[in-house]
Amino acid sequence: MRISKTLMLAKVHGHHPKKESFQQSQSHEDSHQPRFSWLQSPLFGYCACFLLIGALTLLEKIDQYIPHAPLFLGAPFGLASIMVALIWGIGPALVSMVLGILVITQFLTPNILSSDIVADSIIVGPFIVAQLVALVTVIWLERSRRQILAAQHIIIQVNSQLEQANSLKDYVLIRAAHELRTPLTTILGRTQHLSSRLEKFGETPENWLAVQKYIGVMEKRTLHLRALVEELLDLSNVYAEGNPLHLTPCDLGNLCRDVIEDQQALSGRTIELELPSDPLLLQADDKRLSQVLVNLVSNAVKYSPENTNISVRAHAEDTHVMLQVHNECPVFSQEQLVRLFEPFFRTPDVEYSPIPGWGLGLTISKKIVERHGGNIWAELSQGKGITIFVKLPALVP
Repeated sequence: MRISKTLMLAKVHGHHPKKESFQQSQSHEDSHQPRFSWLQSPLFGYCACFLLIGALTLLEKIDQYIPHAPLFLGAPFGLASIMVALIWGIGPALVSMVLGILVITQFLTPNILSSDIVADSIIVGPFIVAQLVALVTVIWLERSRRQILAAQHIIIQVNSQLEQANSLKDYVLIRAAHELRTPLTTILGRTQHLSSRLEKFGETPENWLAVQKYIGVMEKRTLHLRALVEELLDLSNVYAEGNPLHLTPCDLGNLCRDVIEDQQALSGRTIELELPSDPLLLQADDKRLSQVLVNLVSNAVKYSPENTNISVRAHAEDTHVMLQVHNECPVFSQEQLVRLFEPFFRTPDVEYSPIPGWGLGLTISKKIVERHGGNIWAELSQGKGITIFVKLPALVP
């Protein structure tokens, strides 16, 4: 009980330890990204190899004019090619190697080559082969190192995702247990109290009135329990990969009409519907998509004051279909807006209000939309209220 209360308080105040630590680690990684990544681009490498070979040529010339100085003819140019290969890749490294050979044969030792191609090949060939072998070895080792780093990065990401999934699972289980316990406690308490009264005083008129009263309370709590269990099953089903979508061509406009007609009949509220004259065709699971519409429209009805506007609009946009559900409601903070699609999230004003709900509808809707290849998000309106946007791929004829 203490754990569940702690999690509830953390959620109400907008804190999620696992999520915050993950976001901090992400920002920490981003802060260590190189600011001058263009210095490692191959294009800069081609420019750098000219500067590097020029500097080595100057050093070799100076070395030749200093008496008794060691002569490192050729070796620095080979090392330069290896360094360029490590930093900028094979292309700049080959350019660096060719420039080094030209500098050695044309400027540093212009008489080293003769008209005898065979003799020149014997002189220059080993140098070229040695450089090529060194370059290939260095590039292979560097590529292997980068592949290992990439694999480690993927493993870190997967572990982070697994940690988040495990944290979410624990949170859902604890929160669900708490939500189940509350109505069960009420039902059990009423039942025990009623049983005690009947056993002590018998079937009196007062006890029969208490029976009628308690049955109504227990029925209400039981319906709440069933609603939570159904939403938990829906949440499990939409996350389960073994439950494929049954995709068929359907018209989003017709689905909107059916859902809005039902919601108006249930709530007695007026809901504006704006649709184009042409059908809005989708390749979708119509039952799941109707579930999204019911969640969005019922939320708009539930969380908006009486006599305020609720509007549903849908239109085609390039290769997608856009759906907007707008209602007037209390102002959201940006943090609350981001967390709107998290499981069990309800704003503090709603969490302790008599408005029923578990905070799972938008989570389920988000997963359904994403499984259809779409996106869902929320935006604050310029006036007062909130608009939920759904973007889904249109059916291409």
